[in-house]
This record gives sequence, structure tokens and C-alpha cells, in this order.
Amino acid sequence: MNKNQRNFFKTKRYIMKVSICLFYLAACTVMAADSPLTLHPLAKPLPFDHQGPFITTADNNVLCLDSMNALRSADEGKTWTVTPLFDGSSKYKVSSERALLRTRKGVIIAGWMNMAERAAPKNWNWGAKDAKWTDFVLPTYVCRSLDDGRTWETPIKLSEPWCGCIHSIIEMHSGRIVLVGQEIIPEWRHATVIFVSDDQGKTWQRSNMLDYGVGRHDHAGSLEGTVVERRDGTLYLLLRTESGYLWEATSSDGLKWVGLQQTRIRSVTCCPQMTRLADGRIALLWNYPPRHAPENRSSREELSIAFSDDEARSWSEPVVIAAHYGKRQRVSYPYLYEHKPGELWITTMQGGLRMKINTADIAKAQIPVYKIPPKPVPKPGGIVMFGDSTTAPRDNISKVYPERVQEALHSLGLSITVINAGISSNTTRDAKKRLARDVLDLKPSIVVMQFGINDSAIDVWKTPPASQPRIPLSDFKENLRDMIRQCRERKAIVILMTTNPLRWTPKLKDLYGKPPYRVDIVDGFDSPSLALYNNAILQVSQELKANLVNIHAAYPEFAEEHKTDIDGLLLDGMHPNDLGHQLVTEQLMPLIERFVRDNEKRKK
Repeated sequence: MNKNQRNFFKTKRYIMKVSICLFYLAACTVMAADSPLTLHPLAKPLPFDHQGPFITTADNNVLCLDSMNALRSADEGKTWTVTPLFDGSSKYKVSSERALLRTRKGVIIAGWMNMAERAAPKNWNWGAKDAKWTDFVLPTYVCRSLDDGRTWETPIKLSEPWCGCIHSIIEMHSGRIVLVGQEIIPEWRHATVIFVSDDQGKTWQRSNMLDYGVGRHDHAGSLEGTVVERRDGTLYLLLRTESGYLWEATSSDGLKWVGLQQTRIRSVTCCPQMTRLADGRIALLWNYPPRHAPENRSSREELSIAFSDDEARSWSEPVVIAAHYGKRQRVSYPYLYEHKPGELWITTMQGGLRMKINTADIAKAQIPVYKIPPKPVPKPGGIVMFGDSTTAPRDNISKVYPERVQEALHSLGLSITVINAGISSNTTRDAKKRLARDVLDLKPSIVVMQFGINDSAIDVWKTPPASQPRIPLSDFKENLRDMIRQCRERKAIVILMTTNPLRWTPKLKDLYGKPPYRVDIVDGFDSPSLALYNNAILQVSQELKANLVNIHAAYPEFAEEHKTDIDGLLLDGMHPNDLGHQLVTEQLMPLIERFVRDNEKRKK
């Protein structure tokens, strides 16, 4: 390709990027309009956008914080006055996750992470071989006000390591202040630590660490805790985990915690919030698994509330008080404030919930169970993206490449449908079994195939260790040939894609860090086996004169263009992140656009 050709394709790629970005903006607007936040039938919206936590001042005003200010309302939240927290200092910035307390002596204490000190290695690289856990810094601070939030003392640093969330602080009957914190630990997950103060927040002590020993990523561990004091003077703590349940621990003083164990409270992976109500009950606000998908451990579409009248030993049936249904919609990270006895103000960091409801009304009505819309039957002549987990939808990716291609086509005025037929863990042997159902029966005009990572995997983690790939190389080639032949018999154009590269992560090293894989070189999880399978894709494409998009080869240049490296295009060493899916989209679109436009011309 000469210089003029390269410039032409760069210009066209730039135009395509602009078109895609404009379409994303429009799509986001439509999504917001089509997926409204649903409130409990007897709830009412609050007249403001401010997020909790809230407290009541001595003159019955409501007080809350934002990133730089204290906000006060004397008229039920209709209007607010603002006073600075830091006198213009740029050294501090309060996190969205925060805790707020007014003690019985009138001292206001705020706990938060300082976003102005937030620091992390390039490309995040949580748990990567060249990263140190101490390189992740998001310190925990407290600050105090002695005049009901009009002025604030200099903040006090409690902890230096990365803290993902703080949202619970209480005062015990003894006057001891208890703030629930968390920290990254060397095992590359979060663990809970409690900070206590006996002098109204001037000085602090820290507790033992609570680590339930599971997980190795930035939202793993026993974390995002909430605490209440029981009537017997003991403390009860609930923690977020990835187990499908909340975990609990207890303490007599806030410094020594015991009994870390699983509760019977089912929960998705998000934080709970407990509050002692004026009637003596304890309220629990959290993301119980959604009623329409009870086995789902990650959906935050429904926010539920339950009550305990026996000091958190048992709970009433959860009632959904707010919901935000739809793909990747959330109503989570809640704050519960009893503004008046029996009147709850509930706000969330995720989902923008701002509502009030009387406790007496919660059991009188309910939000109907969500009915998942049936998938529309695609029209013949669409595009099928046929692949494995690098194609399939993922919760932690905003848009995988089939979605991006669909939106890019729409931005160009092309209405053809893109169908995602990716299934996690699929090999070409699995793909052949479902080819008729998931591809051919849809009568597509274009089929994009991307397989190879699972076929080439040598499962050295098994007992005894595997010594050969899951699918022999010769079978892999023949499977590709057969699927291409069947698609062509149905008059579908086939586009073969090589895989993305692989890179080591601590988790992958634990599983695959044995020969023939090599942990001593950067592509040692890629070159021993996957490279042969990508070469086989190239050979089959040449042999059958099939269209080819060499994704694997595009990674280095794309990474350089975006001032990162190959790790910076991967989510977990194996799957593309959002930038990686953008790469695939940009590589596919010129070919797909040409075929679609050619088809339209033939129809005319």
C-alpha cells in the first residue's frame, strides 16, 4: 500500500469514527428516554438532584455534600445554599461515595476518599506483573465541622492505600464513632478495615482487617460495608462479596471483629446500606437479585428494602422500591435518610434515584415484575457475528463489536441488522454443532467468524495437565473449511477474523503458567499455541479465497495510535476491552460497508 492509499484509508477511518461518535450520542439519548427509572407506586420524587448521605442540623435544616461544598436546605430540599469545604484548596476533592454523621454533641464528621490524590499505574494494570499494589492510591479522609457545616476543619488522612468505597458511619451509645472503610491488600482485592474515634473525630484507631479470601480484581473481596449498633451494645456489619450473599461480622468495640461468615441474605455484587429507624427497626437497602432473573449475581436493576425488628438477626421479605430496567441499567449504591419519623429519603449514586416514601406505604403496593421483551426474529439478509466470548456480550464492556458495527452502519444510513451469535468458551467443534440454528437458519447475507482462542488452549491447569490443544490444528482447519462451505452454499459472504493477542495477568499465570506456555516473555501466553491457529486462519482464507480481517496483526499499530500497549486494549489478558472492540469495529467496517452497499445496488 503506497502513501496515498494509506492517507485515504486514514481519512475514511477518521470520518467513520466521527459518524460512530455522533450515533453513540443519539443512541444514549434514546436509551435514557426509553428506559425510565421506575419508583414504588406510593413513592414521590424529591425536588432536587443532590445525592445523599444527608443529616439534620440543629435548626432542622438538611445538610449534604458534593465534591467541594456543603449544601444546606431549609425548605425540604426545594432550594439550597452552598458553603465551601476547603476554602478553595485544590488538594482535596470528595468522592461520590461518602459518609456523613452529626454526633449527639453537634459535631459533623464526613468520611470520603480524596479524588485529588487518586493515582494508579498506566493502563490500570491491576494485579499485573509490573504493578505494585501500593501504586494504587486513593486515600481515606475525614473532616469535621463544629458549626453545623458552615465552616470545616483541615481534613485528616486515615489511610493511604486505594479505597473503593466509603458510605457508613455511626455513633455508638458510648460516644465512639465507627467509620467503615476498606483498602486494597497485597492479594489484589479489597478488604474491610474499621476506623474508630473516641474524641469526636479528632484522632482515630484502626481495627483488624476483614478479608474473606476470595477474588483478585479491583472489585473483589469483602468490601463496601455498612454497620449498625445493636441494642446490646455490639456492632453488626454487612459486607458486599461476589458469593451471591452478603457476609457478616460482629464486634464489641469496633476494633476487634469476629465471626466473618456468609449470611442468608442473597445479594448481587453491590453494597448494602443499613440504618436504625425512629421506630427502633433496622432498615436494609440493597440490590437483591432481580425478580425476573433470580440467579443473576450482577444485575443492579432493582433496589430493595427489608426491615428487621430483632436486631438484624432476621429480615422481612424484600420489597422493590425502585427499578431501572434494561441492558446495563442500574439503581445502586444507595443512601437512606429518615428525614422525619417514618419518612425515608432514598438516593443512589448509580441510576440517579431521588425519592421519598413513608415506611407505612412500602408494603401496600409493589412495582410489577419486569417482563423481558422477547427477542425479535431477525429479517433475512442480516449480518451474523459468529464467535466465542470475544464476540458475546459482556457485563463489564459498554459495547462489544457487533453492537458497534450495528451503530456504525446506522450512522451511515444502512439499516441492515447485525446479530450477535457469540457464545462463551466455544471452539470450532461447538460452533459447527450450532451453525445451522444460530447462523444458517437466519439466512444471513454476511457471516463474520472469529474462533481460535479456545481451540488452541492447552489446559495445563487440569489434573493431569493437558499436553495438546483442545482442538487439534488439523481439525480446526477442517472445521473452518466446512463452516465456510456451508455458509457459501446459502449464498452468504464469509469474513474470517484472526483472534486478538493474549497477555499474561496474575489469574492467567495461575492457570496457564506452565510449559509450553512461557511466563518469562510478554507474549508467552500467545506464541506457543495461538500463533499456529492464527496462521491456520490465514492459510484457510488463502486456500478458499475467503475475506480476511487480521485483527491480531492490527493490535500493535492501533495500540501505538492510542498511546497504549496491547495490554491496554485487553480487559483481562484474554478479552478485548472497549478500546479493543473499537479496533475490531474499525477493521471490519470498510469491508462490511462495501459488501452491504454492493448488495443494495444489486437489489436495485
